[in-house]
Amino acid sequence: MKKTQQKTSKDDTAPWMKWAYVGIALIVAVAMVGTYLAPMFEKKPTAQVGNAAVIDYTIFSEDGRPLITTDQNLLASEYEKGNGNILLTQRLEMAVGGLVSGENIAVLPVVHPPEVSDFGLLGFETNAISAGLVGMQAGETRTISFSYGGNDFEKNLSEEDIQGLGFNLTDWEAGELILLGLTATPDIPLGNETNETPALRFGEVIGTTSDSVTIKYRYGSARVTLNGITG
Repeated sequence: MKKTQQKTSKDDTAPWMKWAYVGIALIVAVAMVGTYLAPMFEKKPTAQVGNAAVIDYTIFSEDGRPLITTDQNLLASEYEKGNGNILLTQRLEMAVGGLVSGENIAVLPVVHPPEVSDFGLLGFETNAISAGLVGMQAGETRTISFSYGGNDFEKNLSEEDIQGLGFNLTDWEAGELILLGLTATPDIPLGNETNETPALRFGEVIGTTSDSVTIKYRYGSARVTLNGITG
């Protein structure tokens, strides 16, 4: 009896081959997807004490009004609303976790409006921002509240004080914002001595009487975005 060799048809092997091709394609596809997604899962640098950080920020009043910002879009939006009491500044580089005296005045530039002098942040505020940066990752935004300890940062101006600034008592109402000048040496200069150029700061009228005005010059919070860590 003649033996015949049974041939394997293409139909018998085709399913296995198809699965093999599909399996290889799947492995390649997974590998490619993994390559594309890898940057998404890379751990972003985290700010640690001692680093230097570059930040964008907006300073808010206690009632949430933006006062100072690096955000040009926010500035334009506030101008459209009729709010001219907002200053544009530039990005700030500062130490992460650094501390200075609470009464220290950090003098920072005003970009717009151009006729406005530099503005000042108190050490209480820069310390809060610096501490709030610890643990932030690049690109993260965080709102940081300010605390002033036992300092209320309020000042009572007499009618004589107000007139000396070129105003009248009737010019100011409760809730109105005004610009104050801060210096590290606020004493009146004598003779030919000259005081340093004051750094401006927003103050809010919180009370008026027939012969005085009370102004607070503390802020509420800062909204900070960590743009990068430089050291």
